[in-house]
Amino acid sequence: MSVEKEVLLYFKKHIFKAIFIILMIILVTFVSLIPAQLLRIIVDDAIINSKIKTLIVFSIVYSIIYIIIGVITFIKDVIMLSTSQDITKELRCDMMKHVHKINYSSIVNTDSGTLEAYFNNDVNSINELFTSGIVNICTDLFKMLGIIVTLFIYSYLFGLIILCIMPLLILFTSFVRKKMMKAQLKTKSLEGNVNKNLLENVENIEQIKVNKAEDYVNVKYSNVLNNHFKTAQRSNFYDAIFSPVMQIVRNIVVVAILLISGFNHNIFGMSVGMIISAISLITDLFTPIEALGMEIQTIQKSLASVKRINQFFKIPTDDRKNVNNVDDYAISFNNVSFGYSEKLIIKNFNLRINNGEKIVFKGPSGVGKSTLMKLAMGMIKPTDGEVLIGDVKTYDLNDDARRKLFSIVYQDPFFSEDSILEEIRLKDKSISKEKVREALDKVGLDYITNLDEKLISNNYSSGELALFNIARVIVRNTKIVFLDEMNSKIDPITAKKIINLINDNTKDKIVISISHYGDNLENAKVINIDRNN
Repeated sequence: MSVEKEVLLYFKKHIFKAIFIILMIILVTFVSLIPAQLLRIIVDDAIINSKIKTLIVFSIVYSIIYIIIGVITFIKDVIMLSTSQDITKELRCDMMKHVHKINYSSIVNTDSGTLEAYFNNDVNSINELFTSGIVNICTDLFKMLGIIVTLFIYSYLFGLIILCIMPLLILFTSFVRKKMMKAQLKTKSLEGNVNKNLLENVENIEQIKVNKAEDYVNVKYSNVLNNHFKTAQRSNFYDAIFSPVMQIVRNIVVVAILLISGFNHNIFGMSVGMIISAISLITDLFTPIEALGMEIQTIQKSLASVKRINQFFKIPTDDRKNVNNVDDYAISFNNVSFGYSEKLIIKNFNLRINNGEKIVFKGPSGVGKSTLMKLAMGMIKPTDGEVLIGDVKTYDLNDDARRKLFSIVYQDPFFSEDSILEEIRLKDKSISKEKVREALDKVGLDYITNLDEKLISNNYSSGELALFNIARVIVRNTKIVFLDEMNSKIDPITAKKIINLINDNTKDKIVISISHYGDNLENAKVINIDRNN
């Protein structure tokens, strides 16, 4: 998927909307050329010949035309706003689908600030591409073409002079475009660092205050902001210089027309009304050129965002999984090695875990305990060797198979503020309300009476949230249960209660633990992991 494909697919589905937008652009271009023609008629016919009625009629029509231009522009802008919102909504949905497909290693190596920038800053810039970028620049280019053709009709010499000026303006515009494009790309990249630093400050505010590290984080954040500011200023400089230069050139051209026509009004072969109309057209010609400065900046920002989002869609995804069922649940690590980049964490690890066994991985931080668990779940692929469940590689299991086989008790369980019922059964309609009720009773949450009430994490203690997580495991009744440091944030009494619940509900299941109290599991087999594996 790419942004370009997303846009093409949208307009294929809404072909009439695309045609309507094109018609609006053509119509507003045509109508915007009428006032100059009316001005010529008013001067050459009504004023010179003192035709009062003609003057009044054409003056009224002149005013009405501008009202019509405003109405058409309003309709065009409303349609474009609706279109851009539709496109960015579908783009965000496809981006979220891609997030869920990204392989675990890639998602770990992509910081949260960069992801947030993709979804917000970059998508918002693409929204501007349609609301104030490409459609406006198309409209302005059509206007410019129509004005130049009209000037040639008035006077071949006059049109030729204006046409000779245009390449200089185009070269200047191209120069500004290239400089802004370079600055915009770097600015977009630095926005991810700004967002990441902000999120780090918010998430770690308690530690910052306790350790009196405010000055350190403020200096770090200030440096990140300064780098972003300096890059943004380069783009702003070229944007700021564009309009004044265009205004100066426009005024020089208008003054030159007046002076030349004053000394020799026959040089262009135009009447007074035509000269006044031509000045009006030149003003109308330079107005869209001046607008190109802002539109070019908008388009450059949007194109920079398009490139970044296309890079996002290229983040490696998981290989296609085609195994949806297994007959044997024993897990085997066969000469397994795994490393991130050039750092090898697991080396030639061998272990077989049979049905009903309880395994506890122990060892210092960084030796690969969590990595072994992720390998067993098939979240990551071994660098060498293989991890099997039965005779199937765990990495080849599809999402449905993994959901049926595995459940996990997390250190920090995720709750999305849905109802208690849905948070426990995780949208699995095959799990009845009665089973959820029984599971809550088993874990000691029998005081919860309303399963349709929202589960808001802040309303419960860390121990209660851990019990909700255990209830999830009980109702799913999977063959393999993982314990991921699930006791590290709860008190010893609740931890012991959880271990007892796991012992009671996993007698015939495989349990793999890296929790602090994992060796309290019944018949637990402790596997000590060292840095040499």
